[in-house]
Amino acid sequence: MLAIPQIRLPRFRQPRYLAVLGVALGFVVCWSSGFVGSRLALAVDTPTLSLYAWRFALATLLAGAWALAATGRRNGGGWRPRALGFEALVGSLTVGGYLLAMLLAIESGVSAGVAALIGALQPLAATLLAGGLLGERPRPVQWLGLAAATLGAGLSVVDDLQGLGSAALWAYGLPLLAVAAVSLGSVLSAGRPASLPMSVRLTAQLAAATAVFGVAALWRGDGLPAPRPSVETLTVLAWLIVLATFGGYGFFNASLQRFGVSQSAALVALTPAATLAATALMFGEWPGALGIVGMAMGLLGAGAALASGRRHGRGAGGHVATASPTVRRKPRRVVRPSAPTTRRG
Repeated sequence: MLAIPQIRLPRFRQPRYLAVLGVALGFVVCWSSGFVGSRLALAVDTPTLSLYAWRFALATLLAGAWALAATGRRNGGGWRPRALGFEALVGSLTVGGYLLAMLLAIESGVSAGVAALIGALQPLAATLLAGGLLGERPRPVQWLGLAAATLGAGLSVVDDLQGLGSAALWAYGLPLLAVAAVSLGSVLSAGRPASLPMSVRLTAQLAAATAVFGVAALWRGDGLPAPRPSVETLTVLAWLIVLATFGGYGFFNASLQRFGVSQSAALVALTPAATLAATALMFGEWPGALGIVGMAMGLLGAGAALASGRRHGRGAGGHVATASPTVRRKPRRVVRPSAPTTRRG
Protein backbone atom coordinates (compact mmCIF):
# COMPACT_ATOMS: atom_id res chain seq x y z
CA MET A 1 0.00 0.00 0.00
CA LEU A 2 1.45 3.31 -1.06
CA ALA A 3 2.06 5.91 1.57
CA ILE A 4 0.50 9.19 0.56
CA PRO A 5 2.57 12.12 1.79
CA GLN A 6 0.75 14.68 3.86
CA ILE A 7 0.85 18.14 2.36
CA ARG A 8 0.36 20.97 4.79
CA LEU A 9 -1.58 23.76 3.21
CA PRO A 10 -0.98 27.29 4.47
CA ARG A 11 -3.50 28.41 7.01
CA PHE A 12 -5.15 31.66 6.18
CA ARG A 13 -6.23 33.55 9.23
CA GLN A 14 -9.66 34.28 7.90
CA PRO A 15 -11.05 35.86 11.08
CA ARG A 16 -8.12 38.27 11.18
CA TYR A 17 -8.59 39.41 7.57
CA LEU A 18 -12.33 39.68 8.07
CA ALA A 19 -11.71 41.85 11.12
CA VAL A 20 -9.38 44.12 9.15
CA LEU A 21 -11.90 44.39 6.32
CA GLY A 22 -14.71 45.03 8.79
CA VAL A 23 -12.82 47.85 10.50
CA ALA A 24 -11.89 49.50 7.19
CA LEU A 25 -15.40 49.16 5.74
CA GLY A 26 -17.10 50.30 8.94
CA PHE A 27 -14.81 53.31 9.18
CA VAL A 28 -15.50 54.41 5.58
CA VAL A 29 -19.27 53.93 5.88
CA CYS A 30 -19.65 55.64 9.27
CA TRP A 31 -17.26 58.49 8.43
CA SER A 32 -19.10 59.25 5.19
CA SER A 33 -22.49 58.97 6.92
CA GLY A 34 -21.87 62.32 8.59
CA PHE A 35 -21.90 64.15 5.25
CA VAL A 36 -25.05 62.31 4.16
CA GLY A 37 -26.63 63.10 7.54
CA SER A 38 -25.89 66.79 7.04
CA ARG A 39 -27.74 66.62 3.74
CA LEU A 40 -30.67 64.82 5.41
CA ALA A 41 -30.81 67.39 8.21
CA LEU A 42 -31.59 70.18 5.75
CA ALA A 43 -35.02 68.66 5.09
CA VAL A 44 -36.08 68.63 8.77
CA ASP A 45 -38.39 71.35 10.14
CA THR A 46 -36.03 72.13 13.03
CA PRO A 47 -33.28 74.68 12.18
CA THR A 48 -30.15 72.76 11.25
CA LEU A 49 -27.81 74.28 13.83
CA SER A 50 -30.40 73.73 16.57
CA LEU A 51 -30.89 70.14 15.44
CA TYR A 52 -27.15 69.54 15.67
CA ALA A 53 -27.02 71.08 19.13
CA TRP A 54 -29.73 68.65 20.27
CA ARG A 55 -27.94 65.83 18.49
CA PHE A 56 -24.75 66.40 20.44
CA ALA A 57 -26.64 66.99 23.67
CA LEU A 58 -28.30 63.58 23.39
CA ALA A 59 -25.01 61.98 22.38
CA THR A 60 -23.32 63.60 25.40
CA LEU A 61 -25.92 62.07 27.73
CA LEU A 62 -25.34 58.62 26.23
CA ALA A 63 -21.57 58.98 26.39
CA GLY A 64 -21.80 60.32 29.95
CA ALA A 65 -23.83 57.29 31.03
CA TRP A 66 -21.20 55.05 29.46
CA ALA A 67 -18.42 56.97 31.21
CA LEU A 68 -20.14 56.74 34.61
CA ALA A 69 -20.67 53.01 34.15
CA ALA A 70 -17.06 52.51 33.06
CA THR A 71 -15.42 54.63 35.78
CA GLY A 72 -17.90 54.07 38.61
CA ARG A 73 -16.00 51.06 39.90
CA ARG A 74 -12.93 53.21 40.29
CA ASN A 75 -14.78 55.72 42.39
CA GLY A 76 -15.13 58.16 39.51
CA GLY A 77 -11.39 58.45 39.07
CA GLY A 78 -10.04 60.27 36.06
CA TRP A 79 -12.54 63.14 36.03
CA ARG A 80 -9.85 65.78 36.48
CA PRO A 81 -10.95 69.34 35.62
CA ARG A 82 -7.75 70.33 33.79
CA ALA A 83 -7.74 67.19 31.64
CA LEU A 84 -11.46 67.57 30.94
CA GLY A 85 -10.90 71.17 29.86
CA PHE A 86 -8.16 70.09 27.47
CA GLU A 87 -10.41 67.42 25.94
CA ALA A 88 -13.18 69.99 25.60
CA LEU A 89 -10.77 72.24 23.69
CA VAL A 90 -9.83 69.38 21.38
CA GLY A 91 -13.48 68.46 20.87
CA SER A 92 -14.47 72.03 20.08
CA LEU A 93 -12.01 71.91 17.16
CA THR A 94 -12.07 68.31 15.90
CA VAL A 95 -15.81 67.79 16.39
CA GLY A 96 -17.56 71.13 16.83
CA GLY A 97 -15.52 73.39 14.57
CA TYR A 98 -15.02 70.73 11.90
CA LEU A 99 -18.69 69.78 11.61
CA LEU A 100 -19.96 73.36 11.95
CA ALA A 101 -17.86 74.50 8.99
CA MET A 102 -18.92 71.47 6.93
CA LEU A 103 -22.60 71.96 7.77
CA LEU A 104 -22.49 75.66 6.87
CA ALA A 105 -20.84 74.74 3.56
CA ILE A 106 -23.61 72.28 2.70
CA GLU A 107 -26.23 74.86 3.77
CA SER A 108 -24.59 77.35 1.41
CA GLY A 109 -25.06 75.02 -1.55
CA VAL A 110 -21.90 72.90 -1.59
CA SER A 111 -22.92 69.33 -2.37
CA ALA A 112 -22.27 66.74 0.32
CA GLY A 113 -20.03 64.73 -1.98
CA VAL A 114 -17.79 67.68 -2.79
CA ALA A 115 -17.65 68.69 0.88
CA ALA A 116 -16.39 65.18 1.62
CA LEU A 117 -13.86 65.45 -1.19
CA ILE A 118 -12.49 68.72 0.15
CA GLY A 119 -12.42 67.10 3.57
CA ALA A 120 -10.21 64.45 1.99
CA LEU A 121 -7.41 67.01 2.19
CA GLN A 122 -7.24 65.95 5.81
CA PRO A 123 -5.04 62.91 4.97
CA LEU A 124 -2.24 65.20 3.81
CA ALA A 125 -2.42 67.20 7.04
CA ALA A 126 -2.61 64.01 9.10
CA THR A 127 0.36 62.52 7.26
CA LEU A 128 2.39 65.64 7.90
CA LEU A 129 1.34 65.47 11.54
CA ALA A 130 2.25 61.80 11.81
CA GLY A 131 5.68 62.40 10.30
CA GLY A 132 6.47 65.44 12.41
CA LEU A 133 5.06 64.46 15.78
CA LEU A 134 4.28 60.75 15.89
CA GLY A 135 7.42 59.41 14.25
CA GLU A 136 5.69 57.79 11.26
CA ARG A 137 7.65 57.96 8.03
CA PRO A 138 5.36 57.77 4.99
CA ARG A 139 6.74 56.26 1.79
CA PRO A 140 6.94 58.31 -1.42
CA VAL A 141 4.15 56.19 -2.90
CA GLN A 142 1.93 57.29 -0.03
CA TRP A 143 2.65 60.93 -0.79
CA LEU A 144 1.83 60.37 -4.47
CA GLY A 145 -1.36 58.53 -3.60
CA LEU A 146 -2.56 61.20 -1.21
CA ALA A 147 -1.62 63.93 -3.71
CA ALA A 148 -3.68 62.14 -6.38
CA ALA A 149 -6.65 62.00 -4.00
CA THR A 150 -6.27 65.72 -3.33
CA LEU A 151 -6.16 66.50 -7.06
CA GLY A 152 -9.30 64.43 -7.45
CA ALA A 153 -10.97 66.62 -4.84
CA GLY A 154 -10.02 69.71 -6.82
CA LEU A 155 -11.45 68.30 -10.04
CA SER A 156 -14.70 67.51 -8.26
CA VAL A 157 -14.94 71.09 -6.96
CA VAL A 158 -14.58 72.38 -10.53
CA ASP A 159 -17.25 69.93 -11.64
CA ASP A 160 -19.56 71.07 -8.84
CA LEU A 161 -19.11 74.72 -9.79
CA GLN A 162 -19.94 74.00 -13.43
CA GLY A 163 -23.03 71.90 -12.88
CA LEU A 164 -24.65 70.62 -9.70
CA GLY A 165 -23.52 73.11 -7.08
CA SER A 166 -25.37 76.35 -6.35
CA ALA A 167 -22.85 77.73 -3.87
CA ALA A 168 -20.71 80.83 -4.19
CA LEU A 169 -17.00 80.38 -4.60
CA TRP A 170 -16.29 81.48 -1.03
CA ALA A 171 -18.44 78.64 0.35
CA TYR A 172 -15.87 76.11 -0.84
CA GLY A 173 -13.45 77.65 1.64
CA LEU A 174 -15.61 76.45 4.55
CA PRO A 175 -14.55 72.79 4.17
CA LEU A 176 -10.94 74.01 4.08
CA LEU A 177 -11.62 75.82 7.35
CA ALA A 178 -13.00 72.53 8.70
CA VAL A 179 -9.78 70.75 7.72
CA ALA A 180 -7.75 73.48 9.43
CA ALA A 181 -9.81 73.09 12.62
CA VAL A 182 -9.45 69.32 12.82
CA SER A 183 -5.74 69.56 12.00
CA LEU A 184 -5.18 72.11 14.76
CA GLY A 185 -7.05 69.89 17.22
CA SER A 186 -4.95 66.94 16.13
CA VAL A 187 -1.74 68.89 16.73
CA LEU A 188 -2.86 69.82 20.23
CA SER A 189 -3.91 66.26 20.97
CA ALA A 190 -0.80 64.64 19.51
CA GLY A 191 1.46 66.79 21.66
CA ARG A 192 -0.08 65.53 24.88
CA PRO A 193 -0.63 61.88 25.89
CA ALA A 194 -4.16 60.88 26.80
CA SER A 195 -4.70 60.73 30.56
CA LEU A 196 -8.44 60.02 30.67
CA PRO A 197 -10.46 56.92 29.77
CA MET A 198 -11.89 56.89 26.27
CA SER A 199 -15.48 57.22 27.47
CA VAL A 200 -14.63 60.30 29.54
CA ARG A 201 -12.76 61.89 26.64
CA LEU A 202 -15.68 61.27 24.32
CA THR A 203 -18.10 62.82 26.81
CA ALA A 204 -15.99 65.96 27.15
CA GLN A 205 -15.55 66.33 23.40
CA LEU A 206 -19.25 65.86 22.66
CA ALA A 207 -20.18 68.34 25.40
CA ALA A 208 -17.86 70.88 23.77
CA ALA A 209 -19.49 70.25 20.38
CA THR A 210 -22.90 70.81 21.99
CA ALA A 211 -21.71 74.18 23.25
CA VAL A 212 -20.28 75.13 19.84
CA PHE A 213 -23.52 74.41 17.99
CA GLY A 214 -25.66 75.90 20.76
CA VAL A 215 -23.77 79.19 20.62
CA ALA A 216 -23.84 79.16 16.81
CA ALA A 217 -27.62 78.58 16.76
CA LEU A 218 -28.25 81.37 19.25
CA TRP A 219 -25.86 83.74 17.47
CA ARG A 220 -27.64 83.19 14.15
CA GLY A 221 -31.02 83.69 15.78
CA ASP A 222 -32.31 80.14 15.26
CA GLY A 223 -32.78 79.53 18.98
CA LEU A 224 -32.85 76.06 20.47
CA PRO A 225 -36.35 74.72 19.82
CA ALA A 226 -36.85 71.09 20.72
CA PRO A 227 -37.06 68.86 17.61
CA ARG A 228 -40.57 67.71 16.75
CA PRO A 229 -40.92 63.98 17.39
CA SER A 230 -41.72 63.07 13.78
CA VAL A 231 -40.52 59.96 12.01
CA GLU A 232 -38.29 62.02 9.74
CA THR A 233 -36.66 63.93 12.59
CA LEU A 234 -36.10 60.84 14.72
CA THR A 235 -34.60 59.04 11.73
CA VAL A 236 -32.14 61.86 11.09
CA LEU A 237 -31.20 62.04 14.79
CA ALA A 238 -30.68 58.27 14.95
CA TRP A 239 -28.58 58.43 11.77
CA LEU A 240 -26.39 61.21 13.14
CA ILE A 241 -26.01 59.81 16.66
CA VAL A 242 -25.63 56.09 15.97
CA LEU A 243 -23.78 56.07 12.66
CA ALA A 244 -21.96 59.38 12.43
CA THR A 245 -21.12 59.97 16.10
CA PHE A 246 -20.63 56.66 17.90
CA GLY A 247 -20.00 54.60 14.78
CA GLY A 248 -17.54 57.10 13.37
CA TYR A 249 -15.74 57.56 16.69
CA GLY A 250 -15.59 53.85 17.43
CA PHE A 251 -14.34 52.79 14.01
CA PHE A 252 -11.93 55.73 13.94
CA ASN A 253 -10.42 54.54 17.20
CA ALA A 254 -10.29 50.93 15.95
CA SER A 255 -8.67 52.07 12.71
CA LEU A 256 -5.99 54.05 14.52
CA GLN A 257 -5.15 51.11 16.75
CA ARG A 258 -5.04 48.60 13.87
CA PHE A 259 -3.62 50.65 10.99
CA GLY A 260 -1.90 53.70 12.49
CA VAL A 261 -2.35 57.33 11.52
CA SER A 262 -1.08 57.33 7.93
CA GLN A 263 -3.19 54.41 6.76
CA SER A 264 -6.23 55.67 8.64
CA ALA A 265 -5.75 58.97 6.85
CA ALA A 266 -5.72 57.09 3.55
CA LEU A 267 -9.03 55.47 4.52
CA VAL A 268 -10.47 58.97 4.90
CA ALA A 269 -9.65 59.48 1.22
CA LEU A 270 -12.03 56.62 0.41
CA THR A 271 -15.00 58.27 2.10
CA PRO A 272 -15.73 60.81 -0.67
CA ALA A 273 -16.48 57.98 -3.10
CA ALA A 274 -18.89 56.45 -0.59
CA THR A 275 -20.49 59.85 -0.01
CA LEU A 276 -20.87 60.52 -3.73
CA ALA A 277 -22.47 57.11 -4.24
CA ALA A 278 -24.91 57.67 -1.35
CA THR A 279 -25.91 61.18 -2.41
CA ALA A 280 -26.37 60.05 -6.01
CA LEU A 281 -28.69 57.23 -4.99
CA MET A 282 -30.56 59.08 -2.23
CA PHE A 283 -30.80 62.62 -3.62
CA GLY A 284 -30.10 62.23 -7.34
CA GLU A 285 -26.93 64.33 -7.11
CA TRP A 286 -25.00 62.67 -9.91
CA PRO A 287 -21.52 64.07 -10.60
CA GLY A 288 -20.38 65.14 -14.05
CA ALA A 289 -17.44 63.86 -16.03
CA LEU A 290 -14.88 65.75 -13.96
CA GLY A 291 -16.52 64.53 -10.77
CA ILE A 292 -16.28 60.93 -11.90
CA VAL A 293 -12.62 61.41 -12.81
CA GLY A 294 -11.99 63.03 -9.44
CA MET A 295 -13.68 60.18 -7.60
CA ALA A 296 -11.61 57.64 -9.55
CA MET A 297 -8.40 59.50 -8.74
CA GLY A 298 -9.38 59.57 -5.08
CA LEU A 299 -9.96 55.82 -5.07
CA LEU A 300 -6.71 55.02 -6.87
CA GLY A 301 -4.70 57.43 -4.75
CA ALA A 302 -6.11 56.15 -1.48
CA GLY A 303 -5.61 52.55 -2.61
CA ALA A 304 -1.97 53.23 -3.43
CA ALA A 305 -1.41 54.92 -0.08
CA LEU A 306 -3.06 52.03 1.76
CA ALA A 307 -1.15 49.34 -0.12
CA SER A 308 2.22 50.94 0.58
CA GLY A 309 1.55 52.06 4.15
CA ARG A 310 3.62 50.92 7.10
CA ARG A 311 3.33 51.58 10.78
CA HIS A 312 6.17 53.43 12.42
CA GLY A 313 6.85 55.24 15.62
CA ARG A 314 3.98 55.63 18.03
CA GLY A 315 1.39 54.65 15.46
CA ALA A 316 -2.03 55.41 16.75
CA GLY A 317 -1.03 56.86 20.02
CA GLY A 318 -1.85 60.45 20.60
CA HIS A 319 -3.88 61.19 17.48
CA VAL A 320 -7.03 63.05 18.39
CA ALA A 321 -6.74 61.51 21.84
CA THR A 322 -8.70 58.45 20.86
CA ALA A 323 -6.33 55.53 20.82
CA SER A 324 -3.78 54.21 23.21
CA PRO A 325 -0.18 53.96 22.01
CA THR A 326 0.47 50.80 20.06
CA VAL A 327 4.15 50.68 20.93
CA ARG A 328 5.16 50.89 24.52
CA ARG A 329 8.62 51.12 25.94
CA LYS A 330 9.95 48.03 27.57
CA PRO A 331 10.70 48.45 31.24
CA ARG A 332 14.33 48.99 31.94
CA ARG A 333 16.18 46.09 33.36
CA VAL A 334 17.31 46.83 36.86
CA VAL A 335 20.93 45.84 37.34
CA ARG A 336 22.00 45.58 40.90
CA PRO A 337 25.56 46.70 41.58
CA SER A 338 27.90 43.91 42.48
CA ALA A 339 29.97 43.92 45.61
CA PRO A 340 32.88 46.34 45.42
CA THR A 341 36.18 44.68 44.63
CA THR A 342 39.00 45.05 47.13
CA ARG A 343 42.11 46.57 45.81
CA ARG A 344 45.20 44.54 46.60
CA GLY A 345 48.24 46.49 47.57
